[in-house]
Amino acid sequence: FEYLIGMKVTVLLFAFKVGLAYPVTFHFVFCTSSFGYRLIHFAGWTQAAVLPDDHRIDCEHFDEKNCTTEGDCAIKVEHCKMESEKTSSCYVLWTMDRDTGETKIKMKGCFTDMHECNQTECITSVEPRQNKLYFCCCKGSMCNMEHKWIPTTTEATTQVPKEKTTDNTNVIYVIVCAIVFVCLALLLAPFAFCYYRKRKPTNFNEIPTNETEATNVSPLLNNRPIHLLELKASGRFGDVWQGKLHSQDVAVKIFRMQEKESWNTEVDIYKLPRMRHPNILEFLGCEKHTEKVQLEYWLISVYHPNGSLCNYLKSHTLTWLELCKIAESMSQGLMHLHEEIPAGKTDGLKPSIAHRDFKSTNVLLKGDLTACIADFGLAMVFQPGKPCGETHGQVGTRRYMAPEVLEGAINFNRDAFLRIDVYACGLVLWEMVSRCTAVGPVGDYMLPFEAELGLRPTLDEIQDTVVTKKLRPRLLNTWRTHAGLNIFCDTMEECWDHDAEARLSSSCVMERFAQLCKYTATPLLIENNTNCEEERLTANCL
Repeated sequence: FEYLIGMKVTVLLFAFKVGLAYPVTFHFVFCTSSFGYRLIHFAGWTQAAVLPDDHRIDCEHFDEKNCTTEGDCAIKVEHCKMESEKTSSCYVLWTMDRDTGETKIKMKGCFTDMHECNQTECITSVEPRQNKLYFCCCKGSMCNMEHKWIPTTTEATTQVPKEKTTDNTNVIYVIVCAIVFVCLALLLAPFAFCYYRKRKPTNFNEIPTNETEATNVSPLLNNRPIHLLELKASGRFGDVWQGKLHSQDVAVKIFRMQEKESWNTEVDIYKLPRMRHPNILEFLGCEKHTEKVQLEYWLISVYHPNGSLCNYLKSHTLTWLELCKIAESMSQGLMHLHEEIPAGKTDGLKPSIAHRDFKSTNVLLKGDLTACIADFGLAMVFQPGKPCGETHGQVGTRRYMAPEVLEGAINFNRDAFLRIDVYACGLVLWEMVSRCTAVGPVGDYMLPFEAELGLRPTLDEIQDTVVTKKLRPRLLNTWRTHAGLNIFCDTMEECWDHDAEARLSSSCVMERFAQLCKYTATPLLIENNTNCEEERLTANCL
């Protein structure tokens, strides 16, 4: 018990009955809850009209707190002075050992204006809370001399009014029904959301990502509905859906709310001047889309049913002609990405861009098996005359990380980041050649270093293989017997060279494959482009 001894004041009694509070005016506050009872005396003065003595009642008075001497422990008589238009009653607060039936009185005394105490005996049937305290009140002089606790299974001599019980029962029913409804809603919400998003068309609106971005490059009109048809892929940034924009198939990349920065980066890159290119995924528009459950960021592009190069190689082999077509178009797209194009009369300058997550899953195949590069969420733009700024060098997919990235030894300049893309390009070329049937049957598709490290290598394992041991994916001897594949092997080795400055540039790779494709019918041993070779050796072919 905690209380402060003082003058009589008007306070509130909160009796806990299914969340209901009953206001009562008397000398102290008595609170009941699932955490226990607390009886607190308050000090203060009240100004009220006191009734004559013949209207008072007497109650037994006892306070265990004051029981310090034998004289103080005696039960006394308290005269309850009633205020005008108010009533008085008596109360008892006690504890009881349920096993032995032994009781111990904690407090006795007067209540003022306790309308709920309309019984002549101090009886309660309310179960005590965690602190084992029982409480009863009654109306009439000295009615608190005796007190009883009668369980609800036994009929008490004086019943609680039925109207209150009915009210409390109704409250319980309402609470239970509400809880059941909320639980069902939470269980069904994910299914409803997926169905809603898949079936409900959304209005397509291309919106700007900042106030200074380039002019609208989308040929589509506003407010055109997009229907999501089928989930095609899921990644760290979000999901990719096949959708329908009226009669046109589109790809909808849905970024989660926490990936807004990647969405902004990708949209900003697509809207750069002269960014449109046959070997860069065609951008149609973007949308900030609000569903009932969460905020999403949509990026809409042309849909290519062949999917990514990685998925295509898993289920298809490549002929020599197909290998050349994919390699040339992919290198053209990477060269365009890396290239800085001066401003023209109508278009602004196209800056150099490093992809920073180049891999076979980010290369898409069109219907004619030409390639286009996608996914610029980690890309970096190099504006002329501006420094790279603070950026995290170790990004991308660990399997495709260049040695300098794994070592954390990147020179933070444009050429260094472009050479990282070229290293990854060499690994993608290896994936393609490993599925080419030009020299006979091929094995199952494998990712780079899958034979050495498995499907889920750790960063330490990749570092040990690529940096310490300086290993690269195995080049088969049979590939060297084919004149065209031999050039592919040389190109791969020059792309993934351990020395970043010794690697080919993307433009050199493109020139080499452009020449090679001229001899696709009968591949012969072709001399390397002299100018390109000289540029590579001087590290100026960028």
